[in-house]
Amino acid sequence: MRSDLLLHDMHSHLLPALDDGAKHIEDSLSLIRQLSALGYKKLITTPHVISGLYYNSADTIFPALEVLRAAVEKEGIPIELDAAAEYMMDDYFETLLADKTPLLTINGKYVLVEFSYVAHPPNYRTIFFDLKMAGYEPILAHPERYMYLHQQFEVYRELFETGILLQVNLLSLMGYYGSRVQKVAMQLLEEGLVHFIGSDVHHQKHIDTISGFEMNRSLEKLFDKGLLRNEQL
Repeated sequence: MRSDLLLHDMHSHLLPALDDGAKHIEDSLSLIRQLSALGYKKLITTPHVISGLYYNSADTIFPALEVLRAAVEKEGIPIELDAAAEYMMDDYFETLLADKTPLLTINGKYVLVEFSYVAHPPNYRTIFFDLKMAGYEPILAHPERYMYLHQQFEVYRELFETGILLQVNLLSLMGYYGSRVQKVAMQLLEEGLVHFIGSDVHHQKHIDTISGFEMNRSLEKLFDKGLLRNEQL
């Protein structure tokens, strides 16, 4: 059973050939078709923007989105498709912010960002402050996957208390990344610190795992606390 709160997804990598997600439009259509069959009604896909790897922008993302939308419509897949970006909080991102380059947003205000898996930026508080001062609402992607924070749970609580929105991966709750990540994802939910659940789908293996997801009673109770905002997207 899938909670209604999961019918709108705000984190995936479905636009073809833009990052480490779908490689070809046929891959994109296959993944989207399967997500639709799982019950998803809206997908906001978020290509990576990472210095030295993926310099995605409106010029690469929106044309790809229009092509994929047309293909989805032609295939008769009943799903709404939109796009934003997932920004690595690196020097390039700081340059975009300093130059007041318009960032690609979810619903016109949310900006999806991620930390490195090695260490968070030493000035992350300043970056988040600058984002808010610029009128954005930052969402930190998959905080449960930053293992260097697992023994610093107070950082998660501080982020929440300062208005930073947290997005946990559905795959984390299923143990896809290991038991340690799963445990932290569950604790974040139990403490009411999570605002969004995202699929973070990149490829078929992710779909195969999500396809096996069954909502148990304890998890459904956590979802029903009223903090998740997926249905608002």
